[in-house]
Amino acid sequence: MPQSYLSHLHHFLTFLTAYIHTLLALRDLYPRATFLTARFHNTPIFQSRHPTLCTWITDAVSAVRTELLAGTVARIAVVIYHLPPSSPSGATKVLERHLIDVSRFPAVPKQDWETDIVFAPAEPAPAPAPAPDQTKGKTKTKPKPLDADTPVDLAEQFRAALIQLTTRCGRLAPLPPHCSFSLALELKDDADPPVGHPQPWIPVQPSLQKTRGAEAGSAAGGSAGAETDENGRSNSSSNSSGPAEGADLGGARTTPIRAVEAGVLRFEMWVEEGKAKFEMQAQGSGSVESSGG
Repeated sequence: MPQSYLSHLHHFLTFLTAYIHTLLALRDLYPRATFLTARFHNTPIFQSRHPTLCTWITDAVSAVRTELLAGTVARIAVVIYHLPPSSPSGATKVLERHLIDVSRFPAVPKQDWETDIVFAPAEPAPAPAPAPDQTKGKTKTKPKPLDADTPVDLAEQFRAALIQLTTRCGRLAPLPPHCSFSLALELKDDADPPVGHPQPWIPVQPSLQKTRGAEAGSAAGGSAGAETDENGRSNSSSNSSGPAEGADLGGARTTPIRAVEAGVLRFEMWVEEGKAKFEMQAQGSGSVESSGG
């Protein structure tokens, strides 16, 4: 059954919500007892029971939806950072960045958001030429093309992605105490920052931006980031156009999770472990153990 771009986007945002809830539980950012075990596309996930956190995630995903419809987003990131109580405000260390690359999402004009998407039938592969002695007295049949109305199995793709997320997170080194997170966007190079009123996104620290030389960390340079975290601190991530990268972009080790191709949705998932995470481990803090994989 044909579906519109808005329908596909709704499915993705529902997946993103389940992804964030599950990730927060898997990385032990909150006590496991504060999560319920639920099922999403026939696979177990975690769902927070804390009303304030649930509201925050819902509002954040709604803000992501606005930017996805505008076609400005290159990547969505859940940024996990370390902020000890004794550290001054803003002295954060990025430990992990869980990224979803959505740069291949189509740019759909507003007038076509609710138009049904119909996929052209796949071209059948040419049949190999039979041997001469096999053609006598036989009639060749034309291969039947794939049915254009066959629904895309989004559920199976999302299910596989969440299973891989659980598996990969189980191999990451544990996080130290006093960690928090924020939801972040990295904008496309030609995208304008989402400024205005109200403004759910804020500029990020320079270490998490692509910069334009002297404009590093400047909000006027085109950077825009995520809303404040659940503790009220502003620590988000995105980028402006330019060749240089901040010190906390890229990470010391990258672990792939899943590439999803379903309908008009094309995105990739991976996790980047930051340099600060391994520095803390090397210093023998005792909070971070060696990776299990």
